Amino acid sequence: MIVDWFNWLEHEKRLSLNTLFAYQRDLKAFLLFLKEYHGRDIELSLINKLDEKDLRAWFFSKMKNGVVSRSNARSLSSIKSFVLFLVKNKIIIHSKILSMKSPKYSSSLPRPLSTTQVEKIISSIKTNKNLWVAKRNLLVILLMWGFGMRINEVLSLKIKDIGNDDFISIAGKGGKERIVPIYLEIKKEIKVMLDITPFNFTHNDFIFLGEKGKKLHPSIIQKEIRRIRNEVMLPENTTPHSFRHSFASLLLENMVDLRSIQELLGHKSLSSTMKYTAVSSNKLKQIIDSSHPRSGKKL
Repeated sequence: MIVDWFNWLEHEKRLSLNTLFAYQRDLKAFLLFLKEYHGRDIELSLINKLDEKDLRAWFFSKMKNGVVSRSNARSLSSIKSFVLFLVKNKIIIHSKILSMKSPKYSSSLPRPLSTTQVEKIISSIKTNKNLWVAKRNLLVILLMWGFGMRINEVLSLKIKDIGNDDFISIAGKGGKERIVPIYLEIKKEIKVMLDITPFNFTHNDFIFLGEKGKKLHPSIIQKEIRRIRNEVMLPENTTPHSFRHSFASLLLENMVDLRSIQELLGHKSLSSTMKYTAVSSNKLKQIIDSSHPRSGKKL
C-alpha cells in the first residue's frame, strides 16, 4: 500500500525525489509513533479513525525533540497525501485530517549565493560532455541568477517569447506577464543552444527540452543542483530558487529601489519583495557607513 502511494506521488503527482523521500520518511515516522501512542499494531481501522488529536500529539512529540513548525507543516502534507491516496482508491471511506490546517510558521529568510559559489556551479555545469545539455543547464541557471526568474518561468519560455529587442516576455504566477530586459549575449547563447539541440523547433515550441524532446521538467535541474551541491560543498539549502534570491539580494546591495525589484521579480505585492531587505541589511549598513557624509561624525 505504501509502495503504491509512493509510485502515485512519483508518476502522477510528479514530486521531486527530495520531496518523495521526505514524504516517505514522514509517513514511516508517523506510523511508528501511532503504534507506540495507541499501543497496538497499525491497521486500516486505526488509519480510518485518525483525527487532529493524533496529529497534534505527534507534532508535540516532534517539537519536544527540537523539530521546527515548518517541518511539521510538511509532515502534515505527507500524511494528508497518504490518506488522500487511500480515499481516492476507496481503501478507506473518509478522514477528518484532510480538512486539518497546517501549523503556522514564520517565513525563513532567503539564502543568497555568493558570486564565487555561482562561479563554481557554472564551472561544474561546463564539465558535462554533452555540449547542448551543458549549454541548456547553464542558460537555465543564468536566467534565474541574472534576471530573477523562477525555475518554472524559465522552463516555460517559448521561442516566440524571445523577441528581436533587448527584452524578454515572461509568464509569471497566475498568468501575469512581465517584460524583463535581457543581455544580447544571453540571446545569442540561446540561439547557439537551439542550433546544436538535436530537435527541430517551431515558433511556439519550448526553448528548454529534455533528452526525449519534451519540455524540460524542473526535477532535472533540481537533480543537477543536488549533484553540484555535493560536488563543490555548497550549503544543503541550495536550490534553484536560491538563484532568484541571489538576484534580489545583489540588486539591494547595489541600492536598487524596492519598487523596481518588485517589477523585475514579478511580485504582486511589495511586501513579498520586502522580505529580501533583511538579507542585505548588514551590507546596506556597510554602504551607508562608508559613503554617508556624516558617517563617524558627531551630531
